[in-house]
Amino acid sequence: MSAVIDFLRARRKQSLAELIEYLKMPSISTLGIGVEETAAHLAALMASAGIEAQILPTEGISLVYGEVKGPPDVPTLLIYGHYDVQPADISEGWSSEPFEPQVRDGRLYARGSGDNKGQHFAQIKAVEAYYRTNTKMPVNLKFLIEGEEEMGSPNLRKFIQANKELLKADIACSSDGSLHPSGRPTLSLGCRGLLYIELISYGVGKDLHSGSYGGSVPNPFWRLMEAVQCLRDGEGRVRVPGFYESVLPVGDADQSALQGIPDPAAKLRAVIGEGADGIPDIPAFYTKTLTQPNLNICGFQGGYSNDGMKTVLPGSASAKLDFRLVVDQDPDKLFDDVCSFLKAEGFDDIEVRKMATFDASKTPADNPYVQMVIKAVGGYGVEPVIYPNFGGSVPDSMFTRDLGIPSVWFPLANADSNAHAPDENIDVEIFHRGCEVAAALMGGLA
Repeated sequence: MSAVIDFLRARRKQSLAELIEYLKMPSISTLGIGVEETAAHLAALMASAGIEAQILPTEGISLVYGEVKGPPDVPTLLIYGHYDVQPADISEGWSSEPFEPQVRDGRLYARGSGDNKGQHFAQIKAVEAYYRTNTKMPVNLKFLIEGEEEMGSPNLRKFIQANKELLKADIACSSDGSLHPSGRPTLSLGCRGLLYIELISYGVGKDLHSGSYGGSVPNPFWRLMEAVQCLRDGEGRVRVPGFYESVLPVGDADQSALQGIPDPAAKLRAVIGEGADGIPDIPAFYTKTLTQPNLNICGFQGGYSNDGMKTVLPGSASAKLDFRLVVDQDPDKLFDDVCSFLKAEGFDDIEVRKMATFDASKTPADNPYVQMVIKAVGGYGVEPVIYPNFGGSVPDSMFTRDLGIPSVWFPLANADSNAHAPDENIDVEIFHRGCEVAAALMGGLA
């Protein structure tokens, strides 16, 4: 193992240069830009690291699959990631071109640096270190790097269900998200689910002059806001019947994990800045975002909202909302329940559209493989922070349910990496340390 770590440290400059070349490739799945070229580039990177890589088709954008054979009778580790990235343009507030990577003050700025190219590239570099030093790979490895995560992974489940034998493994360990602000190794054991919907209130179908028609022609925004407001009560609880029936109390193991997460104020200040001080009940932050469901308004559309003024009565109005769900809450059933509830409340004129769903997922902390991961990462020198699960939604249930294996997420990007935002970045030192942590995890699973 020492030879592996020595190799990684000796080749830091080369690894960073290769990551920069990878980040120059746009690979924007939602716009269909650069995905095929990036998949080919990634497959070549994996092959040069000693991974048997191939590009496999899905019903949409191809994914990159890779294998490394270890000794007989050792565990098989499945590593997931995604090579597609969010759209980005310098006009959105970037300090430099998002696809012309720059290193400034110890950080590498580029779209995809933290989400997710930099993270799965660190795992590839860990494999390369074993390969180049002729160190026996301690586990069997399988890589599954998709190209549609940023558009909701619409074809990943079909691929996994059709290739269960190919993807057969003992545990999935994937890198996405961000480290705790302390920089300590961070593990998450699941994710919240998602139901994303759009509510549409139809008016007369065309925008009108608000002075000439306002007060006589109904404004669809008033109706829409009434519909949105009826979904919650005065205390912020969702009013849809049955919403909380499947929500179980937080178990002892999760309570222990929650109590072991350092001060949430540090995380909030790292991401939000001084504005974090105005958030109520900060001590309950992790309990609310990791273990409880909620309803969020993502935005309203309709009429005029650009700079300046325009006196307009909108022809239609829409709102986009997301429900974050916990294990055993069914997003498809919830959609039907929301439709029935709005109709029962007299809002049968409001159209409800289902935009996206993710199932919640959970891996028990006492799973033997999870305990091996915790020991391996902790044995690297710093006790890890363990989250019961992500607050967000990732395709974790495809591993825990479809493949029937435990799943652990161990992010390798800094807390303030600005994923999905201008000036996305990865701390260079954290990237290099991530390569070493990934190598240690592989060794620990043996």
